[in-house]
Amino acid sequence: MKRIFAAEMKRTINAGWLIGILGVCFSICFDSWNDLIRALESHSGTVHYFFWNSALGGACRTFLVPVFAALPFAVSFCRDYKERALLLIVSREGKKSYCTVKYIINALCGGLVAAIATGILLLFLSSQFPMAEPLFPDITVSTPFHAWIALNRPLAYGLIEMISGFLRGILWSSIALCVSVYISDPLVVLASPYFISFVVVQAYRIFALDERYRLDLLLTGYTIIHSSVYTVLICMTAVCAIVALLGFWFRKTVVRRMENGMYY
Repeated sequence: MKRIFAAEMKRTINAGWLIGILGVCFSICFDSWNDLIRALESHSGTVHYFFWNSALGGACRTFLVPVFAALPFAVSFCRDYKERALLLIVSREGKKSYCTVKYIINALCGGLVAAIATGILLLFLSSQFPMAEPLFPDITVSTPFHAWIALNRPLAYGLIEMISGFLRGILWSSIALCVSVYISDPLVVLASPYFISFVVVQAYRIFALDERYRLDLLLTGYTIIHSSVYTVLICMTAVCAIVALLGFWFRKTVVRRMENGMYY
């Protein structure tokens, strides 16, 4: 297990990290691009505003961040069996060990890309603007967009945004890896988080699901349940449960397909 873990970790070192991190930063900024340019020129604005505006309905953060999170490692599995390297790897390391390590490393890569990018963007914006300023006299801990904690606990706000980004990253990179079980085209695998997130958002809207139960809105801070910290804990529980179920399905399905000779 240690040997395959080290080998797979070496494979994660690629240009996808840089592109993914820059892509996540760009996606959040692009949702408020004109406002950002004006704020930089006039030296007026707040860090919280740009994350708030992005969460309010930013298409880039909703649909493109999942793609950039999956960029570093989500296509590694389909490349393994497409290039016929899978038989050699599993003959040395074992089917279950290979699947488990592949899934865990991919999830961590996706989460770290989103979290690191969020942290870099927060540092850059906080060097130019204050974290937040009071916009409403009645702001409370349950105000959406993490407004209260951004104003009163700026460091905690930055940590919450990074954790939320990490959760989104591990979720979407895991989904992309699961798609690669059946699809061998790397471009389709990378694009799958975009299409799946689009379908999920439209399904939420069609069925008029209460915003308090929409995981996508909870992860961006659009909806707050009780408090920001409580909301993050809910998101952590939900995402970890989903990722664990997907991991179980991934390993079981891949092992079965290997035994049936479908990847060799």
